[in-house]
Amino acid sequence: MVAARQPAVPAVPAVSYEGHLRSFFGPRGVDLDAQAVAFNLFRAQADVFSTIEGAALRPVGLTHAGFVLLMSLWTMGPQETRALARVLGVSRPAVVSAVDTLERGGHVKRLRSDVDRRLVIVEITAAGRRLVEKAQRSAHEFERTLTGTLTRQEQRTLARLLRKLSEAARTGVCERA
Repeated sequence: MVAARQPAVPAVPAVSYEGHLRSFFGPRGVDLDAQAVAFNLFRAQADVFSTIEGAALRPVGLTHAGFVLLMSLWTMGPQETRALARVLGVSRPAVVSAVDTLERGGHVKRLRSDVDRRLVIVEITAAGRRLVEKAQRSAHEFERTLTGTLTRQEQRTLARLLRKLSEAARTGVCERA
């Protein structure tokens, strides 16, 4: 069993804060169920990332951004920075910043494209592969512990529902004004 890190300041339980939101917004005609889904999704994402980053990634010298970038290169092979930005759902400058940090540590290297010299391909190094393998094992231990609070069927249902929300967000279900 993996011990969770202790927060520096006691966190307000999500259910308590959600109750405050319901009391405040209920009389204002807000769809409280929709708000609860979004609130709990944001809260769970932040709590899970923070726990895994603090307990599994920081001890090996990685941020969440660095870990995700290394995981992408490890699983997909060398990638152009624009492709990494698309896959990771972040800006190209965010990828460049993460690559700069990982390159200084000897975990990735930049290569010029043979097809178009303006394009930069990012490749994981042997040291980067060793680091991400170690970090992935540790992070996965925490993933298993966290998701172990759910049954296998609940895990699959939650994953399916999260994919559905993610797809809706990416395909423009919410038109921007």
